[in-house]
Amino acid sequence: MYVSKDTKVARIKAISFFRDADRKALEHLESAADEVSVPAGHVLIEQGHNHNEGLIVEAGTAEVVIDGNAVAEIGAGEIIGELALLARGPATATVKAKTDMTLLVIPFNRFDQIMNDNPAMVKGIARDLAARLRAMDARQS
Repeated sequence: MYVSKDTKVARIKAISFFRDADRKALEHLESAADEVSVPAGHVLIEQGHNHNEGLIVEAGTAEVVIDGNAVAEIGAGEIIGELALLARGPATATVKAKTDMTLLVIPFNRFDQIMNDNPAMVKGIARDLAARLRAMDARQS
């Protein structure tokens, strides 16, 4: 499935992680992202292993598993591996394609440069991560 540049930019902008990114940053993200397709069952991220990329789900569904327990599903318009984009280290979960998927893959090193060139984007990323932490805290209460 071919995705045009403008469509990629619009889809990246729709992700809360990138909501404060300006057009220049979005275009840099679009040019850094490679489109890939994976079959159902493909392991995208393995808990405990280092990963060097973020994945934007264009189509399909992935399952998130922590310590053998399914904890969430991720679908179109969401991001996988966002922690790998921000700080290198072992993955906190395994993520496996539940269906055939189409993804935009953004390598860590290219993302790091985009953040350096577009510091305003960091604000939206921080807000998104804070909201996720609050939601996790609320679920555990």
